[in-house]
Amino acid sequence: MILNLLGEPPVPLPNAHRIAHSGEAVGDYYLHWRDGRYQLCDQKQRHPPLTLDFAAYLKRSGSETLPKTLRGLSTEAPIADATAGWGKDAWLLASRGFSLSLFERNPYLATLLAAALDAALADPRTATIAARLTLIHADAATTLVPASFAAVYLDPMYPERRKSAKVKKHMQALQQLLGHSADDEAALLARARLAATRRVIVKRPQHAPPLADAAPAYHIDGPNTRYDIYPTA
Repeated sequence: MILNLLGEPPVPLPNAHRIAHSGEAVGDYYLHWRDGRYQLCDQKQRHPPLTLDFAAYLKRSGSETLPKTLRGLSTEAPIADATAGWGKDAWLLASRGFSLSLFERNPYLATLLAAALDAALADPRTATIAARLTLIHADAATTLVPASFAAVYLDPMYPERRKSAKVKKHMQALQQLLGHSADDEAALLARARLAATRRVIVKRPQHAPPLADAAPAYHIDGPNTRYDIYPTA
């Protein structure tokens, strides 16, 4: 399911973002339609064109640390991924049986997610997992409704280098598309704590300070990251 809360045409946008060459683009980034899928292209060629295909996530088991952050919650409990990005973490949780609402404010990423979700729903290998995901084209920091989810998951942008070259390309694109603002982080965390009835989970690099300098009640450590937990009343 795809919802749009930004007052713009629903995503995916098969005509508005299908451009034939970079000269038609506005800004550094544009979406190019090729071989039946969208490619996120950078006019400055800082990285090659990037695509999103949920079927590729089937080949990766993913860390089991993230599902532990939802321990004690039923798979029927409503979960929000307020910073969907490339959708990898949401896909991992959905593959473990949880249903999630994915919030993505950037129109390029929302379009990529929507197209990938449509393709996943049509693929027997991925349809069951994809059916547990609802994409919402909106800014979670302004649209999350109080007490609307059992848990809210946040993986906000953080300007830190990653070791994997493949991850670095996707993270580089996120940094350039979304930017990084301490004020945005504080607003997002505050809104998430109002929206969650059980807990807010924030993914952080292992040695990074807590989001918006708000100390969590506890954290769960993964191999390279940690998950800060903020229980709610």
